[in-house]
Amino acid sequence: MNPLLVWSNLVTYSLQLGMVVGLAAFIPTLLRMRLPHVRLLYWQFLLAACLALPVVRPWRQAVFTATMSVARVTTHAAPAVAHPTRLPSPEALLLMAFAAGVLLRLTWLGIGLWRLGRYRRHAHPYRSPLCQAELLISDEVSSPVTFGFLRPVILLPSRFTELSADMQDAILCHETLHVARHDWLFTVGEELVRALLWFHPAIWWLLGEIQLAREQAVDQLVIETTRSRDPYVDALLTMAGARPTLDLAPAPLLLRKRHLKQRVIGILKEVRMSKSRWISALAAGLAIMAAACWFVTGALPLDAEPQMVTDAPGVSVNLNGATLMHRTAVPYPGEARAKGTQGTVTVQVRLNGSGEVSDAAVVSGPDDLRRGVLQSVLTWHFAKDFANTTQTVSVDFALPKDQPVGGLLARTGKISQSPPSAELTAQLKGIEITGLSDQARTELVSQLPVHVGDTVTTDSLMKIIQAVHQYDSHLSVYLARSEGTLQISAPGSATRTGPPPIGGTLAAAVAAPHGAPQESENAANQPKRIRLGGNAAAANLISGPKPEYPPLAKQAKVSGTVELAAVIGKDGTVQDLKVISGHPLLVQASLDAVKDWVYRPTLLNGDPVEVVTTIDVNYTLAQ
Repeated sequence: MNPLLVWSNLVTYSLQLGMVVGLAAFIPTLLRMRLPHVRLLYWQFLLAACLALPVVRPWRQAVFTATMSVARVTTHAAPAVAHPTRLPSPEALLLMAFAAGVLLRLTWLGIGLWRLGRYRRHAHPYRSPLCQAELLISDEVSSPVTFGFLRPVILLPSRFTELSADMQDAILCHETLHVARHDWLFTVGEELVRALLWFHPAIWWLLGEIQLAREQAVDQLVIETTRSRDPYVDALLTMAGARPTLDLAPAPLLLRKRHLKQRVIGILKEVRMSKSRWISALAAGLAIMAAACWFVTGALPLDAEPQMVTDAPGVSVNLNGATLMHRTAVPYPGEARAKGTQGTVTVQVRLNGSGEVSDAAVVSGPDDLRRGVLQSVLTWHFAKDFANTTQTVSVDFALPKDQPVGGLLARTGKISQSPPSAELTAQLKGIEITGLSDQARTELVSQLPVHVGDTVTTDSLMKIIQAVHQYDSHLSVYLARSEGTLQISAPGSATRTGPPPIGGTLAAAVAAPHGAPQESENAANQPKRIRLGGNAAAANLISGPKPEYPPLAKQAKVSGTVELAAVIGKDGTVQDLKVISGHPLLVQASLDAVKDWVYRPTLLNGDPVEVVTTIDVNYTLAQ
């Protein structure tokens, strides 16, 4: 889970806590929950409800569509750039601060437990027939402290022996009741919650109310047991006059001075409620609390990790306002793609009580595309807000628009001229002719329909090819778009060294028109490896696995293009791959997929040749 999502959920959960505690804080006063043990139960239920807020409702999950496509137009081949070390995001720094606070609170809790153990080891025993727990006198505590579960211990301050017998009995009764109620376990659990939510003032307030209600409940039981109100109040006031010391968090103390006033008032005031009255008040309070939790979690939902769905290239899904919990990808049938079928498939889906698709029917759309859409839609799960409804879903299919410019490919010895899918526009800055004499070069230039400074379009490029082949059918033509140069070369002529101009359009790969006579020396001199632009090579792709979007890249929301340099063998398989550029999280997935791709063999004068090209694999995230 990425830091931004974790931090967002932490902030949302904090708001939920504040709203729930704020709404529930007034309920004991409104319902007149006067008995301390009733208020204690209510506050403990409220704390449990706060901890359970993340599971009250299912988390909201966004569905992202991750699309991948192989770019048909090659961009500039830049060398791989080393990525600088990335600093942690602000959300990651805030999460580190949160974790540091939790660690500090847990460390403080551990120190408190260690101090209790040290006090226990340094104390000396004290015996009393009124208490079955282990009694110890310690010079290091100023107020009685009770801790331990299997072997409970009551630490008494050294001046305990100076108190009157009635006051001693009241104090021992109080601490014995803590032991019998196992309050130490509740105290440790509450301190763990305080450590986890150390930053939230509402939690600190709630834990304070729980501690106060617990002590008041025990105070009431002491008065009912000893029937001695005044000695017990005197004991509390005597303990309050001791030198101030730091409270030991993991153990209930006889007296926390911030609670002295409320406890004394509670002891002096006799509060009574019938059993039916306090049960009904508690039930009403819990019902209101549950409603508040349901309302708050609905108004401020938590977000689950978004689901990444990889639809086939050219497929886009329109939910018409509905939201999904999860769905499967929609494929683009290979036969429909080969036929050039595209369009929109509209489906009506009927949802059951949980939001799952119980039935679906295609309303309209091309027949070749319906089956794949229907199979996918039947596995979708919509949000529960749309349960028991009928929704309309539209799935758009569009063939990639980045087809080879001019459709000029070297295949079976003739030039295939398919309709262009993108208009070519380039300014002609120079004409380079190699392998011809000066006289032939001059004659050829005079017959070309363009001159230096003209704008070359798809139509004019076709006319250039026709003019060149009318002059000599063995000549090849290459337009280097980035440089604006038209390169015309004879078979076997020397070509410029280094990589071909990036972004060039292959007009003819040393291919003669179909049926033209071939000389034996031409076959001997023909190159064994040619260069093709990325758009031309992509059109010859027959089959291959689609690159998978790496899960780690999805979580980090990394997108971009991986550019590979490839050598395609005579049999159409990928012989060599090198990374030119791309994000490290995306490179390996691209290499793993592209190495298994199979292309239609490229023919030069009827014979297969190796092809050097570039392949771009695009990774994009779209919501």
